[in-house]
Amino acid sequence: MKILWVLSKLTWEGGIGRAVSGAAIQLAKRGHEMHAAGPAPDNRSPEPLLGVSHHASTRPQLKLGRLRSLFALARVLRPDVIHFHSAVPHGELILGCRLLRRAWGGSALVVTPHTGSRAGYPKLRSRIGLRAADLVIAPSQWSAGKAVHAGAPADRTRVVYAGIDTPPVGPAAQRERVILAMAKFVENKGIDRVIAAFDKMVRDRPQGSSGWRLEIAGAGREESKLRDLASRSEAADRIRFLGYLRGEDKIAALARASIGVVASSVESFGGVLLELQAHGVAVIASNTGGIPELSDGGKAARLVPAGDVEALAAALGEWVADEPARKLAAENAHRFGQRFSWGATAEAYEALYTALRTAR
Repeated sequence: MKILWVLSKLTWEGGIGRAVSGAAIQLAKRGHEMHAAGPAPDNRSPEPLLGVSHHASTRPQLKLGRLRSLFALARVLRPDVIHFHSAVPHGELILGCRLLRRAWGGSALVVTPHTGSRAGYPKLRSRIGLRAADLVIAPSQWSAGKAVHAGAPADRTRVVYAGIDTPPVGPAAQRERVILAMAKFVENKGIDRVIAAFDKMVRDRPQGSSGWRLEIAGAGREESKLRDLASRSEAADRIRFLGYLRGEDKIAALARASIGVVASSVESFGGVLLELQAHGVAVIASNTGGIPELSDGGKAARLVPAGDVEALAAALGEWVADEPARKLAAENAHRFGQRFSWGATAEAYEALYTALRTAR
């Protein structure tokens, strides 16, 4: 099949692009002709992705401009499937393609809404996009429910979970007394709550927390605020900012961590949670959004109420003090994480694409 993915930003290093890049590579490896289109952030060329051809717009476009660019590209490529990946469905793009797709052979239209917002979708724009698509593929059951509530037909809504690269380490790695948080530095990711919980845990358990440190990986607009918060903590000398990690640096951070924390106020899926689990890290996570679907009933991740610093500090304190419980949680997390792979995600996409093409 010839498959065109339309992203809200054509980059694979963060956000939605990072959440789906592995599936794109696997679809290309399975013999499909993969294309990706979208505006390039800051007019930069997108990062190369194995087997995927890029079609970047290098300047900001109004909605009509994006629509014209997409139509022109579709008429040249004549894709079998156009799959839209964005936080909320771009109704004007999806409806426009539905009305005019006969001009390039009649592509099947798929949309994946990646929003993690509690507020849901802007009603009119989202409803148009969700109903104009032939199929809605949500990243979690929670996200599917939000999409149906916003107007997606339930009989045309499916769930496909993201995958994970095969990690080189598991729970048997030589762990250090490290608590790891990885996230984009924006308010809803809750890094400020992780710092506050670590500070409280250290104050409440001065002896039991001895030697433990907090490592924070990421970047974003709230970095200066978070660094200032950490500097005012009584445990400031035990809090390290690692920057945005890639490749071997990220693997090394995951390999030395004993506890991982995902303190988001809401997540549609929880890709960082899955990454921690697959690397054999015991995880404490917010009980919100799609995160509980990755907890295996509490065995693969310990859930605490979203935004509750005291509950997070208490959970950290218990695992810091109880090594057997922490190691059991890490083993359960690792076992659960092995269920997910980019190959399985790509296979699920492929099956749904094929069914759509057959039905048309």
